[in-house]
Order: sequence, then C-alpha cells, then structure tokens
Amino acid sequence: MKRLILMATAAVLATACGGGAAKYTLRGTVDTLYNGTYVTLSRGGMIDSVLVADGAFVFEGRIDTPAMAGVMVAKGEQYATCVMVLEPGFPTVDLDDELSLCGGTPLNEAYCHYSKSNNALYADFMADRQSLIDNLDLSEAERTEQINARTACYIRQRDSLTRALFAANTDNVLGAMAMTSLEMDKSEFDSLYNVAGEVVRREPRVVAEKQRYENLEKTSAGKMFTDFTIEHGAADGSAASLSDYVGRGKYVLADFWASWCGPCRGEMPNLAEVYKKYKGDRFEIVGVAVWDERADTEKALTELPITWPVIYDAQEIPVDLYGIRGIPEIILFGPDGTIVARGLRGEAIGTKVGECLSGK
Repeated sequence: MKRLILMATAAVLATACGGGAAKYTLRGTVDTLYNGTYVTLSRGGMIDSVLVADGAFVFEGRIDTPAMAGVMVAKGEQYATCVMVLEPGFPTVDLDDELSLCGGTPLNEAYCHYSKSNNALYADFMADRQSLIDNLDLSEAERTEQINARTACYIRQRDSLTRALFAANTDNVLGAMAMTSLEMDKSEFDSLYNVAGEVVRREPRVVAEKQRYENLEKTSAGKMFTDFTIEHGAADGSAASLSDYVGRGKYVLADFWASWCGPCRGEMPNLAEVYKKYKGDRFEIVGVAVWDERADTEKALTELPITWPVIYDAQEIPVDLYGIRGIPEIILFGPDGTIVARGLRGEAIGTKVGECLSGK
C-alpha cells in the first residue's frame, strides 16, 4: 500500500501530544436536502452538533490526540454517515459522496485510501458472488463451493489491506483501528502488540481486546470453567449461576445466544436434536442469553425449539469472562467443569457430545 501515512503526521502528532490540545476545523459537505438539520460529531462518548446550511457544516474545537470519530446526519428515513479521524488541522468529510469520504489531513488521507481500496475489494467480491448465484449451469454444491472459496479469498485480501494499514501506522489511532479489525488468534495479536507503539497500546479498544484474548486463553479447552452469577437470571427471577449446571457430574453444553441473532436461531434445531438424543443423567444443555432484553428472550422461547434451561439477562458478564467476540458461542464442559471444546457449530455439536458420552 503506497504511502499510507505522510511524514507530516509526525509533526501533527508532536503538536497534539507535546503542546497540549491543538485546534481542528472540520469542514463537511452534504446533500442540500439536509439543510436546517443537525449533523452530529461523536467520539469517545462525546457528541457535538451543528446545523447544515447550504449543504455544508463546520465543527471547530481542540483535541489532545487524534481519535476515530463518526459524523452523521439524518432526516426522516434518510441518513448519511462517515467514519473519520479527528485530528489537529483541517480535516474534511464529504457526506454527499456515495462512499462518504474523509480527507484534508494526513491520517484522514491514509484512512480514505484504505477505505477506497477496501470498498473496491468488497464491490468486486459481491459482483463475483452474484454472478455465481446467477449461473444456472452450476449445481447447488458447485455454487456453494465456489462462493465459499471466493469468500475466503476476499477475507484474505481484506485482511492483507488491514495488516498493511497497521504496519504503516503502528503508533497512532489508525493502527489501533486496524489491529482490532482483524480476525486473528492470540499469537498474531501478541505479535502485533509487541511492535505497536504506546499510542496504540493505550487505545481503549486495544486495551479491551488484549484483555479479551487473555480471558479467551484462560477459558480455552483444557482449562477449568469460570463461574458467573446473574442477578434475577433464573426463570423465576432468582439469581442463576453457571455453576448451577456446570461441574456437577454431567457434560454440559452452554449456548451463548441472543434472540435477534440469526446464526443463533439457526443452531437451535441442531441443539434440539442433540438434547433429545442425549438428555439425561450424563448430559444437559443450558442457554445463556447475552446482549438481549429479557422480554425478547422470553418471546424467542415461544418461537424456538428450546426445552432446556436458560439463564436470562446475562448481557456482557459471560461475554467478557469468556472472551467472546461473536455469537453463537457454544462451549462443552466436562463433568468436573473442565472445558472440553469451544466454538462448536452444526453437526460438530452432536459429534463431539456423542464422542464424549461414548468415552472416545
């Protein structure tokens, strides 16, 4: 990737970090249909807003160090948004562009270059995918195989772009954004962390991701389960703990899920089949509802083939403890509470449970 960051960035960062907060003037353009509407600028929990006039808007302020920010305007069901870097100088955003591009300062120019490349890559992938869907000469199996291969290729190319962005920005907010965007294992995360500068290491998203990987390691296969208790987590409103089920002499399959999660719902028939086949003195399933409202979970139980107990309203507690990044996360625990396997999906669920119960 060509010159993702310019030499001038060092001077900008030095000004921002060494001399206290430095001034920025963010100028933006947007379709005139948003005239008289407030556009918002949000970063780190702080939100500012200004009116759009003649298809333009201006934010002015000071910032200590460059940070990722979001710019958004909405009117009725229409909206325009852009992710950019808020940094000293004169950054720009063009919400009138189909891609909502940023620029005007070194880090924004670098991020814009990355975004354009990434968007082009995704557009090519989607076009190829659609052509495979439309190709009636392919059998369903051939189509699925080729789509899966193209998807894997796209992910590799996307991650290559993101790794290049990190390599060019190891000590600023773009490096932090790139580092936490990658799908990787703890070994690669540690490798990137070791070459990252202090600015990246201090970024809240990197701090949180480092903790997630540490928790993921603590709850990997072969490790003893980590208990948690959810106040009012039981069906009757009393407290519920994972240890109410795990470590009590049975194999326990814990399904971390949410009512709004399509893939979670897609696994329910598999879980129901496994439960019907193996439920008894040696096997149990417990659902753990995360990132969900209790009422939504309760409604889902009337729609899905769930006949096993559920811990309600767990929210982020188990997600943080087990380093879960996405759901469903299905974990098999042994009779003594040892973690047997994580990340089980599809037919692998029944296969693994069957192996364990048969002593293989």
